[in-house]
Amino acid sequence: MNTPPTTLLALALSAALAAPAYAAETSDAPTTLNALQVIATPRGAAVAPTQVVRPNRYIINAADLDAMVTGNNALAMLKAVPGASYTATDGLGLDISATSLFVRGFRMNEMGITFEGVPLNDSGFLSLTGTSVVNVGVPDGIGAITVSPGGAPVSVFSSSANGGSLEYRLRDLQDTPSLRIKQGVGSNRTLVTTVSAQSGQLGEHGPKVLVDLQRVSADKYQGAGTQDFLRGNLKAQQEVAWGDFTVFASDSKAKVWGYNNISFDMIRKLGWKADSFYPDYAWAYYVASPENADKSCGSYTCGELSELIPYQTGQVTRDRVASINHRFQITPALSGNVQLYNANSHTQATLTDPTVPSPNGAPFSEQVQTPRVNRLGGMANLQFEVGAHIISAGFWQEKSKAAARTDWYQQPLLGQGKPLKATGPFDAHGPAFLTDNASRWVTRSQQFYLHDDIALSDTLKLGVGFKAVDFRTEGGGLGDAVDRPVYGALRAKDSFLPHVSLFWSPSDSTDAFIDVANTMNGYRVAQRGNIGYTASAWTISDQNEFDRVAGTLRPEKNWNFTVGATHRFERLTLTGDVFYSDIRNRLLSAAIGTQFAQINTVRLMPKMHVIGADLGITADISDRVQFYQGVAVARSYYGSDFVVGDTVYPIKGNAQPGYPQVSLVSDLSAHLGNWRLGATSTSYLRQPFTYENDIRVPTFWQVNTYAAYTLGEGSVLPGLELRLDVSNLFNRNNIGTATIAGSSFSGDYQTLQRSAPPQVMFSTAMTF
Repeated sequence: MNTPPTTLLALALSAALAAPAYAAETSDAPTTLNALQVIATPRGAAVAPTQVVRPNRYIINAADLDAMVTGNNALAMLKAVPGASYTATDGLGLDISATSLFVRGFRMNEMGITFEGVPLNDSGFLSLTGTSVVNVGVPDGIGAITVSPGGAPVSVFSSSANGGSLEYRLRDLQDTPSLRIKQGVGSNRTLVTTVSAQSGQLGEHGPKVLVDLQRVSADKYQGAGTQDFLRGNLKAQQEVAWGDFTVFASDSKAKVWGYNNISFDMIRKLGWKADSFYPDYAWAYYVASPENADKSCGSYTCGELSELIPYQTGQVTRDRVASINHRFQITPALSGNVQLYNANSHTQATLTDPTVPSPNGAPFSEQVQTPRVNRLGGMANLQFEVGAHIISAGFWQEKSKAAARTDWYQQPLLGQGKPLKATGPFDAHGPAFLTDNASRWVTRSQQFYLHDDIALSDTLKLGVGFKAVDFRTEGGGLGDAVDRPVYGALRAKDSFLPHVSLFWSPSDSTDAFIDVANTMNGYRVAQRGNIGYTASAWTISDQNEFDRVAGTLRPEKNWNFTVGATHRFERLTLTGDVFYSDIRNRLLSAAIGTQFAQINTVRLMPKMHVIGADLGITADISDRVQFYQGVAVARSYYGSDFVVGDTVYPIKGNAQPGYPQVSLVSDLSAHLGNWRLGATSTSYLRQPFTYENDIRVPTFWQVNTYAAYTLGEGSVLPGLELRLDVSNLFNRNNIGTATIAGSSFSGDYQTLQRSAPPQVMFSTAMTF
């Protein structure tokens, strides 16, 4: 593992500039340019990539995302956010199990995430209370993302908003029709086809309609298997005399062969390509056969190797979201909206399991974890302007029904049938012969907020508000089996979570703010034996232990404090902040066992702290060249040791595993005539691997570059864009996601995945 320079410059192009984009709160007042249009500006950077729009509130416009490779997921767009770190195993982040985002020490499933106003709640892998944002909408159609990296505004509805918020919006509907077609061809037989269309105004008083469709198909970059993703979204808006009605729908289907989890020992002994055995069924069969357990299979015995490398792994997902939103204006001073929504998620996460042989005598079977979630909810908001006050209030209610189980399906004897595929169907050789961990839950979420923005003067605004939350979950194991998963009820409730801010704009070039927020999360839900990092009381193996631990649990409650400022010079923009989070009652989960039968030890951490600072510098080196440098430093501290029975694990003062303490993002871009050129360098340093911090993940460093050329008016096809993207330019062997299966107390653990080797994508795009 070679180590990169500690001082890095990262390079990327931002070809177009946009006015601020639409957000839920009128005080943000954004208006995004049509993402279908290619806007060429002679200046490289009139604004910073992330713009301060309110206290501790930034906005990323579609034009700021020009460096994104088509087909990439919606989390990858957060790379330039202060304090954010994003990693994925595959080049486009299609595999949600191996995609990770941290912002200021909070993982993505600890943030309040909404898409077109719909709360997504827990966005983690195999979530049983939410929907992954990776599987919602077409990322290329996103018009703006409003980011609150510290405390989320009280108006953001979510049962998991302890670590700030991400509010995604599709681009604005346009008055004129348009069509954009983009085709990408890349490494590993990658094909990305994107079609985006707008109807424009239909008739004199008719609706406007926006549709995005995207198909992604690719081979894995190592081993065998394919990754297929089909996603689409629709947005239609009908104006009426007193406001408008907006319908939003999103649907996605994915069939993804995954990459195997690895450990540092596996990297040393097997190299970076220690992937699954698929499609070599005969070799996998030999390795897993009990009679070969003590035989040599290279660096390990066959028995050892069978528990490290499966025949195959993968996932099948289907996620659907639909909503209708009505905005209304009652009087010039009184306005509001009402929104109803439904969200459904169904996942089948698969892994060939050598610890459970098939009844026919095959040495392994196919383990399939199947979580299902159905959420139905609604919210109402009102806003009243009187004098120096803008008063807003809102209410949200959601009911979520979830179920999960683990099934084992029979694999065929060698030479007596086709092996099962990681993406199904799984009953080709009969129904499931074993079912375990069958569980069911009901979660009810409620939130009320009241907020007042007070203009103390022309340059100073005070924000004062609070929210009240009530998150109740009941459920767990079904049936009367002796080894039934635990069953119980947990509730997180608080009637007063204050949020206070001060926003000062002494001039057109300077903004400064102070933001203090008190937040509370609902209890996370995961099935016993869950493949992942989610800390949930329901993963405890024993009912008596659950009952004992449940009596000691308290809902996580945090104070997040941020001070920041932005100053815009003629050719330079400086954005900086310092932050502190006081985290109380965080539930920690330490993982032991193998990936086929993971065991989670869950305990409460009474106190934890995160302190850090972010700095962003955006400079117009010339009229056509822009440079951006972002530096983020964060350090977390556990307030006490982790105690299990009579065993004390010394983690007091240690940093949380998985989150880098230093992040560096550098960006250089140029617009020269019809050319747009750029490259981005991203580096994450000092990333602990275990709770005891005895192992660190090697420094992550990746450089991505691209070049785009748009044909001019005198060409045969004016407006045709030709583009070449290259990621991981220097072919660096990086650890991508480091806590896929959770984190161990200390020592090596099979919970790593590498990031992609160099990937090349050539694309063409045409707008009509």
